[in-house]
This record gives sequence, C-alpha cells and structure tokens, in this order.
Amino acid sequence: MHTIRVLYALGPYAVSFLRDRRRWIFWGRPVPRSPEIHARRARRLVEAIIHLGPTFVKLAQIFAARADLIPEPYLSELGKLIDQVPPLSFETVAGIIEHSYGAPVDSVFEAFERAPVAAASLGQVHRARYKGESVAVKVLRPGVEKAVEADITAARRIVSWVERFWEHPSLQRIDVVLDEFEVRISEEMDFRLEAEHGAEIGANFAGNRKVVVPKVVHELTRQRVLVMEFIVGTRIDRLSTGHVDVKHIVATLVELYVQMMFIDGIFHADPHPGNLMVTDDGRIVLLDFGMVVRVPLETRRALMRTSIAAIKRDPDGVAAGFVSLGLIIPGTPHETVRWLADLLIANAYSRTTTKERIDALLADRVMKTLFDFPIVLPQNLVYFGRTAALIEGIGTRYDPYFQAVPVASPVILRMRTKILRSLGENATPSVAEVATVAGYALGKAARWVMDLIPGNSSKPLSRTNEMTSNSIVKLSVLLLALSVVGTKGVSGQGSGPQATVEQQIVLATMPLPKEMQAGATVMGYRTLDKLETIRAGKNGMICLAQFVVEKNFHASCYHEGMEPFMARGRELRAQGVKDPKVDTVRYAEVASGKIKMPKMAALYQVFGKGYDAAKGTVVEGSTLLVVYVPGGTAESTGLSPVPTKIGPWIMFPGSPKAHIMITGSMSP
Repeated sequence: MHTIRVLYALGPYAVSFLRDRRRWIFWGRPVPRSPEIHARRARRLVEAIIHLGPTFVKLAQIFAARADLIPEPYLSELGKLIDQVPPLSFETVAGIIEHSYGAPVDSVFEAFERAPVAAASLGQVHRARYKGESVAVKVLRPGVEKAVEADITAARRIVSWVERFWEHPSLQRIDVVLDEFEVRISEEMDFRLEAEHGAEIGANFAGNRKVVVPKVVHELTRQRVLVMEFIVGTRIDRLSTGHVDVKHIVATLVELYVQMMFIDGIFHADPHPGNLMVTDDGRIVLLDFGMVVRVPLETRRALMRTSIAAIKRDPDGVAAGFVSLGLIIPGTPHETVRWLADLLIANAYSRTTTKERIDALLADRVMKTLFDFPIVLPQNLVYFGRTAALIEGIGTRYDPYFQAVPVASPVILRMRTKILRSLGENATPSVAEVATVAGYALGKAARWVMDLIPGNSSKPLSRTNEMTSNSIVKLSVLLLALSVVGTKGVSGQGSGPQATVEQQIVLATMPLPKEMQAGATVMGYRTLDKLETIRAGKNGMICLAQFVVEKNFHASCYHEGMEPFMARGRELRAQGVKDPKVDTVRYAEVASGKIKMPKMAALYQVFGKGYDAAKGTVVEGSTLLVVYVPGGTAESTGLSPVPTKIGPWIMFPGSPKAHIMITGSMSP
C-alpha cells in the first residue's frame, strides 16, 4: 500500500515537469507556466515529500543544496526540508526525554526552550541549559524506524517492478544505493553511535582552528536523545558575501574533507547546508554525525592514486583508479574506460557552469555511452558521491564556475606527505611524479600572491581581502615544497671553480621544480672573472651559478622580470657596497622608478656547505624562498617579524621592501 502511495504522490509531479517541455510528454510545445503556478507546485511538492516520510526527505535534501541545478522557487521550498519540517509538539518531546532519563525535562535541564531551533526528517533540536552551559538537545522522532523501513521496502518494490520489463546496469546501481542507505540510516537512528562519531571526528580535528566540532555531553547520551555543546553560527548557504570570504570558506570545507577521507579514514557523510555553519570568526562548524562513513585503507590508497592522476590529467591513471576502486565491470576494454576518464578530466577542468558541463555530457554519443556504460557502484563509495554532490552544491551557490577538482588539487598537494604517511606509504614521492603536478601548484600559488599584494586585487581591500595567516601558510607550504622538490635526485659532478658549464647548468637550476629546470636561462662562469649567459632558456626563469665564485654552495633562480633588480645588486657589490646598503639603494631606485620591479616577485634559493657529487646532494642543504609583498605588515599577513628556522616570517614589515621569508631544510 505504501508503494502505491509513493507512486500516487510523486507521479503527477513527474508528469507535470515533463509537460513543461512538451505538452504531450513526447511531442508538442511546452505548457506555459506562470510564476504563481511554479510557486504553488513547489510548495505542494515539498508537502508531498514530507508526507511520504523521512527517507524521501533525506533524498530530497541533496537537491536542496544544488542551486546550480534547481531553480527558484523550488530551491527555497526544498531548503525547508533541511531544518523546517513540521515539528513535534513539545508534549511529545517532553515525553521522549522523560522516558529516556526517567525524569521530567525541567528536572534534567536548568532551562529548556519549548520551540525547536530546527526540525528535520529524523529528529528536531531544542536549545537548553545544562550545568550552566548552553546545549543543543536533539530528539529522535517517534515511529521513525517503522516509517524508514516502509519507505525502503516501497523503493525496492518499485525497482523490482521496473526490472521485470527493463534490465539495465542502472537498476543494479540503485539496489546498491538502497543497500548502503539502509545501513546508514539505521545507524543514524541511534544517537549513541552519533555521539561516538562526533567525539572521534572532534579528536581528529583537535587543535585545528578552522573547524568547530561541538562537544558531546556523554552522561546525557541516550538512543533517542543526544545533548551537545550549542554553537552559534550562520548556515553555510546563507552567508553574506560582503562580510565573509566565501571562496576561502568553501576551500576550507574541501580541505576538511580531504583530511577526513584521505587521512582520518572517517568522514561526515551528510554535509547538507543544515549541517554546516560558519562562525563570526570564519570557522566551519560540523553538525550532525549520524551519517558517518569509514574508509578502508585500500580504498583510501586507490582514491589517492586516482586523485593524483586526475591532478596530472592522466586518463590512463584515472582509468586504472576506476578499476582498482571497483567502479568498472571486469572485462571492460581499457580503451572504453580511458575514453570516459579523458571525458571526465576535461569536464572537471573546464571553465564552465554546472549546466554547461551537464549539457556537454548530454551530447548524443556521450549520453548513450554513459547510460550504457559498464559502471558498478561499490557500496562503500555510495556516500562519496553524495558528499561530493552536496559540497559542489555549496560551492556553486556562490560561484557558478566552481569545480571541486581544481579546488581540491592544491589541498592534496599541500597535505601529500601527511596523506601518504597515514596510508603507510613512502612519504617522499618520486621527483617525476611530484614535478608533473608542480606547475599547476605554482600557478595557483602565483595567483594567491597576486591576490595578497595590496593594490593588485580586483576587489577593494577589506578585512576579508587582506593577507591572512591561512593564505600565507598555504602559499608557504606549496612554494617551499616546490623548492625542495627541485633538489631531489639531481646528478652532477661537482661545484666550485672546477665545475664545467654542463655541471653549472645542472646545479644552478636545482631550486626549481624539475619540469622547469630544462627551460630556464642559466648564468654562470666560463672564466672566473665574468658572469655570462651559459644557456639561453625560454620559460621566463633565470638561474645563477653563484657556487662557482662563493665559498659555500649557493644557487638561486628568479623570474626574468627581476633581472634589473638583481643585476643592480651585482653591480653595487662589485663597487664595494655592502649589505644591507645594497638593498637600501636598490629599493630607493625602485621607488623612484629607476629600476622596474614586477608587482609579484619570488626568489628561489638553495644553500649548503658544499655539494657531494657521489651522493648527488647538497651538504647540510637548506632552501629559502623570498616572496616580495610591498607594504605588507605583520598584521595584514598574520606572520611574525621574528625569524624562524622552518616556516614563514615577514622581513621589513610595513615598508616598500617587505617580503616573506620561507625557510626549510633539505633533510629527508
């Protein structure tokens, strides 16, 4: 009977939406719809979903997060399913609490607000006070277990009926989704499990200033009642772009999920807007840990390999990843899988809106291939897809061109060593593999620098557009990693006055990522009394073989736009001018316009006591990256002016020659 009720409730809406395109479903002109008709249909559709039960509400919540796919007024109405489902009466809530604790609600709590702050498909939340602290009390709806069971049974019957007339891999995928949904939603209806999940994820983020996980009041945890710390914040889909750096918030959200999925092996699998808030100081609040998924070690390894292949835009690597993840039916030709991987990579990196990307995938050949494609969805990956869809929905709400892969790529690069260690794998990947993705990371870092330098941003400078500690740390780690990458595995015969031209070229380019070394211009010494170009390059980088004329090992590389500035320094030193007088003169000439200096400038350097030709390494080597940020201050960068041995600090803050110093060791 429930199955018939489902079909009866939703069938007319399916027909109505089809008639929006063709009056007679398969032919005819579109049926005209006024704004009033759309508003009325959206309202009634949401009412029908609510009456069908919690399972259908949970499924519809995915669409409530997709502003890029769902137009108004449907988006706003579906948004009510997140936290505005018709609430339970206070008498019902009080009865559940008394049954759970064996005492009236006013005996358990010092204060308890009668009106809920949120009402969702499985439960609702009230604000209360316990032991002097503000807490959130979550109560499970009565009878929800039987309602969910009936919903799942109805869904299985509908799929079974369809299978009698139409055999297709898509139906197998739906069965897998239903299996996984049944497991997860049964866990979600036991708040004792949610308390454990929340405590575990909270411990994983301990010390992370970007995220807040409410603390659980464990002595009040029951199967149908959960009490947690009450956190004040704004729903992530209701942020004011004028007061919050939304792009930063979304990037941070992606970073949190990279940690949960790849490092921790346990992730919050229900990130709809009602479960994500942002505090006034910009931290992300994670709520509701009922739907949590653990990721097996082998799955995490396969996901990491596939992600790196996607960053490198390597269709063969992505295809291999699909196979290792169990997404492809055994026996499928490699060429077919590679074609799909190539298509998805191109789609992921295209600068288009979600609608435009979907239109590209709906092309006749593409759609037919995807529809009949031999893909199976492993049960343990069902919620990866759901989570990705919800996060993408949040991103596209604020940026129609949002793409998860380009946003996640630098995060994965920056956290690479930590991820590999958590997977029990070698934490120092090969140069060839890292260098392939270094170019992308370098480009992103350069854009960050441009955005951070006052006066270069397209937006007016405000508190949210100034340099932040988080932005500088991202920049520092990425560029420092690139500097170190370029020093691994370089072979050479020696350094010093005896170094040949070929040896100078190899060693002088060490500060650069390997893929940039071959295209750099190198300035070195054919005779000790003359610095000259010993190899002309074409990628805009210049490298100096300073180790030839200096006592210790020293090589540096910089963008060609800095050459007037660097050449002036060499000229002054040749005249006997000592540091720091050299910089005083140079920056004065920059200020007067005599020396042209690019708006963004970076200098990559490697230092050491010498070069060990046998081992191919710099003795006691260290790296130094200098990023020039004229006018930058300790306050605007969030960096200390006190020098540090490892990590970033700001030198000459508040002056035209302010620059960020990023130091690091070359030791493994």
